[in-house]
Amino acid sequence: MESGHAASLEVRVVPPTRVSAVADEFSVEQGECHSRKVDYLEAFEAERSVGFLGLEWSAGGNVWLWGPKIKTSGMAPAGKVARALLGEAQQRIAQQKATLAHVMLDPSQLAEASWYTEFGYDKQITLELLVYPLAADGGADGVDGRTANPAPAESVCQSIAYKAQFHTRFSKALAASYAESQDCLAIHRQSDPETALADYRDTSLFNPDHWRLFQSANEDFGCLLMTHHAAEASLEMVYLGLKPAFRGRGWGHWATSIAVAEAKRLDCRQLTVAVDSQNAAARRLYTGWGFWCFDRKSVLIRTDDSWAIGP
Repeated sequence: MESGHAASLEVRVVPPTRVSAVADEFSVEQGECHSRKVDYLEAFEAERSVGFLGLEWSAGGNVWLWGPKIKTSGMAPAGKVARALLGEAQQRIAQQKATLAHVMLDPSQLAEASWYTEFGYDKQITLELLVYPLAADGGADGVDGRTANPAPAESVCQSIAYKAQFHTRFSKALAASYAESQDCLAIHRQSDPETALADYRDTSLFNPDHWRLFQSANEDFGCLLMTHHAAEASLEMVYLGLKPAFRGRGWGHWATSIAVAEAKRLDCRQLTVAVDSQNAAARRLYTGWGFWCFDRKSVLIRTDDSWAIGP
């Protein structure tokens, strides 16, 4: 039992000279290069490295955690190493006054989920990762959603690319799209639009041409934020949101057609999107287009009102 083990653990920040080597431990979580600051914590048992934890700080004041990754060579139980790393991370997150802390896990990572739950990560979202394959000739391998689900006439709506002078309009449209939304509610209710936009923009892959503001009859009614992963020949729909009055009227299909057209223009092989499993309307929209689920992830969240709660 863990309580009977007398192993002494110490957690330190990984020095710059070792960051590159430690980053390789998180190759799956880290993904493509970005501009965000990442700190790594390392646990030691009698000067022997036994585990790592990564903290990715965003411009919007949030933090994503990677790991913990526990080495099997140590004598200390995995749970004890994990708790030491998460305890140190909790102190650093509180010092930085982060608004949200979250971690993305595979549903099978039950032990890791239990460790995070002990540290107050009590909100959970299940994400379905969807893909819409595009044929090499620029067509679609799946169902053409424009035929199955006709959209309003394009002449009555404008799609406006992001520019600095439109920032306030994007922010207001994003905030309005949160109203009555079923999409990742735990995050939206704790995250203001400026924080969200800062997070979305805080990446080396940000391209203002891939952010679109939707306007109809001089009213901004939604936005579409996309990221192009050129190395993977993939376009990601990072966020699509509409005002409540514009839902269920075909505008979601119209917006999706814009994303599909952009993916084809960029010669992408696929269009991807992550959907909250509780968002039935979004799931119907993408299923109608021919998207299919290729993976599921669990996102555990801790908010700034729970930092004082310990394990």
